[in-house]
Amino acid sequence: MKKGWLALVLCFGLLSGCSSAPAVYVQSVEVLSNLGGIAPGDRFAGMVVSEHVTEIKKDSDKTVQELLVREGDDVTEGQPLFSYDIDQLQLALDKQTLELEQLHASIASYKNTIQTLEWERNATSGTERLQYTLEIDSAKIDLKEAELKVKSKETEVQKSKELLENATVLSPITGRVQAINEEGTDQNGQSAAYITIQQSGSYRVKGVLGELQRGGIMEGSRMTILSRVNDDRWSGTVTLVDYENPSQGSDMDRYYGMSSDEMTTASKYPFYVELDSTEGLILGQHVYLELETEAGTPSGIPVSMAFVCYNDDGSAYVWAESGKKLEKRPVTLGAMNDMTGTVEILEGLTEDDFIAFPDAGLCVEGAPTTHDQAAQETQAVEEVA
Repeated sequence: MKKGWLALVLCFGLLSGCSSAPAVYVQSVEVLSNLGGIAPGDRFAGMVVSEHVTEIKKDSDKTVQELLVREGDDVTEGQPLFSYDIDQLQLALDKQTLELEQLHASIASYKNTIQTLEWERNATSGTERLQYTLEIDSAKIDLKEAELKVKSKETEVQKSKELLENATVLSPITGRVQAINEEGTDQNGQSAAYITIQQSGSYRVKGVLGELQRGGIMEGSRMTILSRVNDDRWSGTVTLVDYENPSQGSDMDRYYGMSSDEMTTASKYPFYVELDSTEGLILGQHVYLELETEAGTPSGIPVSMAFVCYNDDGSAYVWAESGKKLEKRPVTLGAMNDMTGTVEILEGLTEDDFIAFPDAGLCVEGAPTTHDQAAQETQAVEEVA
């Protein structure tokens, strides 16, 4: 009898020691698909910009008397943009003209001096003649310096005359005033454009790609451009993704009041779409952009390649949740994106599914699943203890 009870106790002890398999943490496919790449239907904020931009600088030595345009104004070629202080220009020209006349008078004086010294030298000999030669050479040096100054001053006078004649600066193109920099310098104090004008008639659309979407759009990708106010739409091709010039916050972010703090905002990368047709678009218009998919080609769910496993025959599968249990689920793969490290799942998964990272020590058929990562970590610590 005692042996029977002992066997029964041993049996229960073994059962309690062989606890059920640890729960495997599974994650939402919908969340994972949004961590990298671009999902079907994703939209990007865009703005119609000019393909050509003209920058107009002001003379740092002159004072702007009147600014005749504002940011956002449409301007035509030859339209006045700003004017310099005419009184200041006239004073500068008068001063330079007087200085030029003084230099010419100096040259005439030096020539007369040289001529007189040479005449007097011819009437002398010996040591006195040598002294005259030294004085003549010194006067010739002064003459040469004065002639060089005359050339420089003549250039200044000509420039001042041109500024006075063109005291009002005109727009060289037809377009829209994109920016006005009152300081005329950049953040480093270097000379910068005073007025920037986007040229009309040569439009493209500028979009912004987030850090986590890097690589999701490439040069040659086809995009659909959607109006924000009606059903109008346009098509175009991505001609540039500017990874070389990231920014913390874009013009469109500032337009919508979004923060551009460098410490809290991820880098953004501008990309540009060349349009098949610009009919109906307005410079500065805000639009949406969507990535086009080829007709008849299914668009899959982008998931990190790390979640995909392969059988010996090369077929792919993931560890997916089914009825709170883990199962080895076959999937059909689509395009891979090496830049984002994602692959499209064409069949076998939906955004409502949950999948597990393929941990060889945990992922087995029928293992229980959990949506609580902390619970899995606590269970693992307890088992180690």
